[in-house]
Amino acid sequence: MRASLPLEPPRDGSELTLAALRWQNDVYRGRGGVSEEIRPLGFHPAFYDMETGQVYPSRFANGICAPMHVLDGLPEELVACRLPGGRVAATRPGVVAGFERHGNFYTREQAAHAAAQICKEGELFSNPENHAALLAAWEHFMLDEAYSGELLRPIVEDSWHRCHSLNLDPELPAAPLELEQEAARDRYPSLRAAARPVLLRAGAMLASAESVAVLAAYDGVIVDATGDCRTRDHARDCNLVVGGQWSESSVGTNAIGTALAEEQPVQLFGAEHYCEAIKRWTCSAEVIRDPHDGHVVGVLDISGLTNSYRRQALEFAMTGARLIERNLSIAYFRARSDVVLGSAEWFQRWPGEGLLAFDRCGRLVRANGAAHRALERLGIVVHVTPQTRVAELDLDAWSGARPDWAQNCHPVKRARGVVGSLVVLPGQS
Repeated sequence: MRASLPLEPPRDGSELTLAALRWQNDVYRGRGGVSEEIRPLGFHPAFYDMETGQVYPSRFANGICAPMHVLDGLPEELVACRLPGGRVAATRPGVVAGFERHGNFYTREQAAHAAAQICKEGELFSNPENHAALLAAWEHFMLDEAYSGELLRPIVEDSWHRCHSLNLDPELPAAPLELEQEAARDRYPSLRAAARPVLLRAGAMLASAESVAVLAAYDGVIVDATGDCRTRDHARDCNLVVGGQWSESSVGTNAIGTALAEEQPVQLFGAEHYCEAIKRWTCSAEVIRDPHDGHVVGVLDISGLTNSYRRQALEFAMTGARLIERNLSIAYFRARSDVVLGSAEWFQRWPGEGLLAFDRCGRLVRANGAAHRALERLGIVVHVTPQTRVAELDLDAWSGARPDWAQNCHPVKRARGVVGSLVVLPGQS
């Protein structure tokens, strides 16, 4: 089949075209989602087939690896049509352009997030020498919110204003306890599992550093902690413990809550905290992002009394957060592989049915051609890409009803248990 070059990119879920690739390059240029920006970091252009779960490196027609996204090297079964000169003009539905790194596939958005984390350097350090002046600035701010001291870093000043707008009590004695310890630990199993080896190592290193390492979830609830025993005793006084709620809206400016609010690394010393009770602490925190779509799932914090301040604590937190993200990434790609293998028989047995395979977290892994047609026929808005997540299909976090279109749902199993869900879309009436 021959075709002229399409002028507009297709909607999600339809064929991938040369025009769509050019449009994607325009959208992601400058954001880390194009080849020339991230190849030096080990990201290589590739394509992902939603139907089979296979990854195909970008190649020229002669089989040589291409430094950009080229459709001509894709296997013939993925080709929908060609131009008169023989170039591939479009793929069949379900082929997604992205990048391969260390054997794993990343969508353009995932690659941009991952590349940004690799390149990121912490710049937000506190200066203990300014403590007295900052304490005076805080006292002025309490009297007049319009006050802005020269030594007040923008990230601190912005946080103070947010706290003031919430009418937060600066004399709050401690963070609120939101959950019992066991409930907090049970609530975020995947985050805790990814952080466990990092916290074990951090605990040993911090035992003599008068500091603690704290893992909090995206909502500010502490789910794990380790480190120096005496410092952990002090931490109980302000509920810097498992189950404590450390969002900025709950306990004011603090590294955990402010890192979550700003979605960036934060270091605070003494007077920079909003609430008086925690001004004897110094803390450094970095957010932890989901490898699937880059959204923040938690934060790693290193805290101690002010006499334990070390500038490099922020770098320690950032390194720890990257290691946790690496473990999350390993688990994510393992989950994707489990679903591909666990659903293989279904896709072979029911090629005419609209099939969508999700992992345990509700992340879309596979979709066949019949699923594309069924979604369009039924008017269901589900973007068929590896970056799609359906919260109602999260087996660990969702207890409510599934969407109407996902009622015909089957468990995807491997030897160690259920690894995901297979949705069979309703047939034509």
